[in-house]
Amino acid sequence: MPTVTLQLTEQLLELATARAEQLGRSIDELYAEAIDRYIEVTKYASAGSLRSRHIMPRSSPQITIEIPGELFQRAEEHAERLEKRRDIMYAEALAKHVARSLPAESALNMHDLPRGAWRPKGPA
Repeated sequence: MPTVTLQLTEQLLELATARAEQLGRSIDELYAEAIDRYIEVTKYASAGSLRSRHIMPRSSPQITIEIPGELFQRAEEHAERLEKRRDIMYAEALAKHVARSLPAESALNMHDLPRGAWRPKGPA
């Protein structure tokens, strides 16, 4: 199994560690699942269509993970096809995977609506 050293923001590392513990898995297994899903979801994306919004501060903690050789090879080819750095692609994959497990907030719950924004149902 190839080993890969990556940098993650502290917040993402904390969320990923908590999610892995919650699932009873190692961070390596969570990462492998995240990378596999990312490759599957973006397999038809064109190079440059998935703009990276991840900025990794130099002070970000580093972790070393092991992923299966076949997945490592697929990820390398996918990153090259998308013209992305591997470490950025891996961070995006993990961030999206962890974000799916967080409770979703309804857009209506996130904003205060003005009074009378909804019409009452039925006769007034």
